[in-house]
Amino acid sequence: MSEQKPLERTAEERANDSREQRMMWIFSGAIVLLILGAMGANMLFHKPGPADSVDTDISAQSRPATDR
Repeated sequence: MSEQKPLERTAEERANDSREQRMMWIFSGAIVLLILGAMGANMLFHKPGPADSVDTDISAQSRPATDR
């Protein structure tokens, strides 16, 4: 019969799993911070262009009624 691996994990395997999990959390946090930093930098350094003008509302409700 083949030898079966014991169900208990060794301390080295647990340490490796813990280290890998910690590295995944750090990597995920770094990615989130990178995305948030890019969004913040875009908001801070974005120069408004002509299409970003606030006075672009020309709907019928915003114009005064014409006299007939």
